[in-house]
Amino acid sequence: MILASSCNAFHFIIFWLSQLLAMIRKMLVPYDGSTPSESALEHAVSLAKAAGNIEVILLNVVQEIPYPPIISESRIRSPRTGEDETVSEVWKELYHDMKATATKMLQDRIKQIAGVDIRTAVAIGSPADKIVEFAKDEGVDLIVIGNVGLGLLSRIKAIGSVSRAVTEHAGCPVMIVH
Repeated sequence: MILASSCNAFHFIIFWLSQLLAMIRKMLVPYDGSTPSESALEHAVSLAKAAGNIEVILLNVVQEIPYPPIISESRIRSPRTGEDETVSEVWKELYHDMKATATKMLQDRIKQIAGVDIRTAVAIGSPADKIVEFAKDEGVDLIVIGNVGLGLLSRIKAIGSVSRAVTEHAGCPVMIVH
């Protein structure tokens, strides 16, 4: 009797998962090269291979670094060109370089994955906000995100974490991979 019940539960879970996967056409994986984001990518790729015909989007968000507007027109030496430029011009160069580095990291990573349709994107801003915004704009069906596993610290709202903020504000299901 217990075996039959376990068998029925197993078949129900398999049926439920197949129905869930059938509804997913587009998955978003926020990726920064860390171990948690790598685990999330591996899970997303496994799901995509199991379901077939799922587009995976690998998104890197370059953290925006605020600076006081009062110094935006101050002049400093550009680390890239050595020229004397405004702080806002140097900041644009910095973001351009960080975006190029992130794009290369994502492109190098997807070259290692076969059998799944993966595209990449890079955004600049607050990671949680940009992930939620990107998912909405792209019509993502599922976000698969890694969790750093900060334990108690991640539960304190004042400190928070990207994965926590994404789960609270996303308009689609979020799978957190530990």
